[in-house]
Amino acid sequence: MQPILVVEDNPAFRETLQVVLGDEGWPVATAADGRAALDWLVGQQPALVVMDWGLPDLDGQVLATGVRNAHGEGIPILLITADGRAAEKARRIGAVAFLGKPFDLDELIDLVRRVLPDD
Repeated sequence: MQPILVVEDNPAFRETLQVVLGDEGWPVATAADGRAALDWLVGQQPALVVMDWGLPDLDGQVLATGVRNAHGEGIPILLITADGRAAEKARRIGAVAFLGKPFDLDELIDLVRRVLPDD
């Protein structure tokens, strides 16, 4: 099973996402910033990318472009952002779904279940 790649710069929130998704049985890889995510993508293909828009080094647009360049359009992206324009940004990068921070973790789990096929 391919992992979910979580790209989030807040260490506590990144760990929470990793634990919550892992508890549901999904393998999870994490990256603290966009450059680390792009480095990871060179050798790995995720089932899904859950990414924050507001990363310290690369914004969501650049990271999404990097995901597409590495693995084509087939990798779904779930965008998370706190700035209130999640829907607009999700459309811009072709994300399959979005969540505005703060969000309920059950909502995240529900979205991931809809995006990833059952194994």
